[in-house]
Amino acid sequence: MILLINPKTTKSKEVQTQYFREPNLGLLYLAAILDQFSFYVDILDLEQFAYLENFDLESLIKTKIEPYSIFGLTSLTNNYALTEEIIQIIKSLKPHSKIILGGPHVSFLCEEILRKNYSIDYICVGESENSFPLLISLLKKELNNEISNVNFESQINQIKGIAYRVKDNDVKFTGYPDPTNIDDLPLPARYKLEQENYFYRVANVIINRGCPNQCSFCSRQNLFRKPRIRSIKSILSEIEDILSLQNYEYINFYDNININSRFFKEFCEMFINNKINIPWGCELRVDSITSDEAKLLKKSGCKLVATGIESANVEVLRRNFKFQDPKRVQQGIIHLKEEHIPIQAYFVLGLPGESEESVSETIEYIKSIPFESDDQINFFAATPYPGSRLWKKSNEFGIKIKENDFSKYDCEHVIFATDNLTKPQLDHLFQLVKRIEMEINTQPNVSQI
Repeated sequence: MILLINPKTTKSKEVQTQYFREPNLGLLYLAAILDQFSFYVDILDLEQFAYLENFDLESLIKTKIEPYSIFGLTSLTNNYALTEEIIQIIKSLKPHSKIILGGPHVSFLCEEILRKNYSIDYICVGESENSFPLLISLLKKELNNEISNVNFESQINQIKGIAYRVKDNDVKFTGYPDPTNIDDLPLPARYKLEQENYFYRVANVIINRGCPNQCSFCSRQNLFRKPRIRSIKSILSEIEDILSLQNYEYINFYDNININSRFFKEFCEMFINNKINIPWGCELRVDSITSDEAKLLKKSGCKLVATGIESANVEVLRRNFKFQDPKRVQQGIIHLKEEHIPIQAYFVLGLPGESEESVSETIEYIKSIPFESDDQINFFAATPYPGSRLWKKSNEFGIKIKENDFSKYDCEHVIFATDNLTKPQLDHLFQLVKRIEMEINTQPNVSQI
């Protein structure tokens, strides 16, 4: 009855390797919930097919969609055009099917999208673990002619988190959904992933939703409006489930495992006390990592720490609500390197307040950090994703968006000019830091650069 579709999200360097990661966790959760409701649901993950020889999107979809009448798709900003292409293929083959979208991009642009694309029937805004199954139940009644149009509209308006068209091309939004209790969620339905072309070796596990920080370039705080941390019991249950599948070699934990110091300690001790020996990596803020915490990470089996440093310029950080001290970041990295924990450090070029001087400051800062051959840095272009402060308050940040092609909203293209730098200047600086990134990532010792 229901097919959940994950569009391709560009993993050409990862496919069929030890780094190939699972698809969108949101779909895996929704599949598990629909299973609990005894709905017939499957997942089509286009990542599993996109790099096969002679891959043809339309032919693949045609062979996969026949048993289904309702289709749910998730969409990021840079793959929204692909999502629309998939929808058009489905509607051309099954014109009476129902199309439901979810994900950050469509959540923040739901009214605009519904007014432009009549092939999309509903959008689940924000967290949809509660709204989506209720909508499916209602659509099932409609498809079976068990409900009148009047009762349908009355009942859909009682489901928070749904956007849909009404007469005169108007769009109705039923209001933001209540935050999901993430400890009540079933385990993600990894068993629903097709065994054909099953390349996945890295499992993704969320440990929290929402974020107390207010970084200008991030939309998480608006998508998940209340920060929540999962219980250790819930996380341990998922780890045990992953281990039982016997095909995973690594686990990535998202997002920011030291958002709470007590949780951080309990999280690390979970691995030690339960003798979990699968390699794992995580994201965290290094500006608060102590020597003892670095030792605990090492003892618990952490193999990689990813962290957002963004810039070494204090004013750039402050202007973009990234409140961290570069000196404390440096000290935290030193603690991690004393325990020989590899680091993946993220930097953002072109944020409001950026200048040629601040870019040079960041480059020199990188050279002062004791990065080693097993570490990696990545520069990303500042991107005003819908829902972020950069998108919603571009005038206040002094930026002028120059690129409206959402497929380029991938952190690899310069999207706007700032009050300090033109787009050509930012393009030049981005090419410069990407060259430096490549040099640093291929050198045994960053300080030699």
